Amino acid sequence: MFFGIGNSKPFWGIDIGSRSIKGVRLGRTRRGVQILDAAMFEFSDDKIPLSEGIAALLGKSLDKARAAVHFSGRMSPEVRTLMLPVMPKNELLEAVRWEARKWSSLPPEEMVVDYLIMAEHLEDAVKQYEIVVVVVERAALEEQLQAISASGLKVTAVDLAATALLNTARLYYEDHLPENLLYVDIGAQKMEINIVKSGVIRFTRQVAMGGDTITHALSRAATLSLPEAEGKKRKEGIPLDGPTRIAVLEQVDRFIVEIQRSVDYYRAQSRERGIDKILLMGGMPLLPGFLEYFKAFFDAPVELDNAFSKAPWKDPRKSILLDIAPRFSMALGLALRKG
Repeated sequence: MFFGIGNSKPFWGIDIGSRSIKGVRLGRTRRGVQILDAAMFEFSDDKIPLSEGIAALLGKSLDKARAAVHFSGRMSPEVRTLMLPVMPKNELLEAVRWEARKWSSLPPEEMVVDYLIMAEHLEDAVKQYEIVVVVVERAALEEQLQAISASGLKVTAVDLAATALLNTARLYYEDHLPENLLYVDIGAQKMEINIVKSGVIRFTRQVAMGGDTITHALSRAATLSLPEAEGKKRKEGIPLDGPTRIAVLEQVDRFIVEIQRSVDYYRAQSRERGIDKILLMGGMPLLPGFLEYFKAFFDAPVELDNAFSKAPWKDPRKSILLDIAPRFSMALGLALRKG
């Protein structure tokens, strides 16, 4: 399995989360991309076999379906940006693997290494590639692929969350990305924080906290079961007053602090003045009151991703899914990948 860049165009983009599985199927016309289908399968805290979840999501479409997925192993991918001289692709891969051995925490035999050329520069009359290098744990990748293959779904590519979400950001901004764009995807258990400058990934970080963090805090504060707390969270979002508001805001503030720390680190390392825009993705930014509260902590304009609105879709469900479009940001980005 070739990680990152595949040679065949995936039919579906499948986002396998801890509480739901989302899928988007795209077609391409002379006018651009067109949404052919979108679906979501949600499940409770009880674990279900991944193969059953995928079968429930795709239904009859599962037969002979192909897809791109994102790596979701137990260990976060290791990501670095490198500058290497322009060279033949077979030599470049060996050079990337050699560089990865210098900084990866994994032994060479346990690594899967791949790269994505983000840009080409001319410095001192020497052409150089600016490359994003990704290292993942081989055993975790094989475990993920084995679980998916049990459903009958054929995986044609495994992508990095940061690059998949960048595809969606490009569609949202219609190929005119802000100079310094922070895009954040907050799911049930993970938060993906990414920064691109002029379309090139400069920073990526995964934080092990998500919507479940708020659900558990609300459950403790209001003495509710987890399913009850989840329902209350989705309906009320940030409560207007009382002890539950304090409990929820304590957790929301943790998310904001982690994002601010990431921005501060990026500014210190890159000497950039700051962020021009912030794009929020995932389910948590949809909570009532979240977006307004979040905006107060950042100088840059904050927007909620709705890339569905940028692609034509002749389906009566469109009006429903437009309201929850940020939950499909990852799946849409996977379906948008080129190759």
